[in-house]
Amino acid sequence: MFKQIAAVMALILVTATVQADRLLDPMPSSMMAGDFSLVDLNGKEHQLKDLKGSFTLINFWAKDCTICRAEFATLNDLQAQLKESYDFKVIAIHAGGQAEEVEKVLETNPVEFTVLMDSNLALGSWGVPTLPTSYLIAPNGSFAYRAVGTRVWNSPAMVDFLSRVFDEYQNEHAASQN
Repeated sequence: MFKQIAAVMALILVTATVQADRLLDPMPSSMMAGDFSLVDLNGKEHQLKDLKGSFTLINFWAKDCTICRAEFATLNDLQAQLKESYDFKVIAIHAGGQAEEVEKVLETNPVEFTVLMDSNLALGSWGVPTLPTSYLIAPNGSFAYRAVGTRVWNSPAMVDFLSRVFDEYQNEHAASQN
C-alpha cells in the first residue's frame, strides 16, 4: 500500500513539474485583445492601445495567489532577457482589491514591470479562467498565445520559444511590406 501511495505522489509531482514547464497555447490571430484603461500603483492611466507595436505579456494575478507571486521573479528575468533584443514588455494586472494591499505584497515580491489595478474586474471579457493566466499580445493588438496556470517564464525553452515567435512575426511583417 505504501509503495502505491508513493508511486501516486511521485506521479503527481512529475505531472505538476511538466505542467509548470509547458509553454504557451496558441490563440486565433483574428482575436483582438479588448482595449482597457487601468491605473498603475501611482494612479497613472494605461491603455492597451498605447502598447501597439510591442509584444506585451499581460499577466493576471491576485495578491492572495501564492503561485502568482512565485512567477514574479521569472517574469522579471524574462523581461530583462528579451527587452534588449525585442520591443517587449510585461504588464501584470491585479484582479480586484486595493492598491495599498498590492503595494504591501510587492514590498516582499519586487517587480521590474508595470503593475495595473483592475479593482472592479472590468476585464472579465478577456475570459480569464483562473489565476495566474497570461496572454501574449502581438504588436498589432491580437492575441497570440495564452498560458493558463503558472509558467517558468525565464526557462531557456520559454526564452527560445518567445524569441522564435518574435523573429517569425518580424520576418512576416517585413516581407509583407516589401
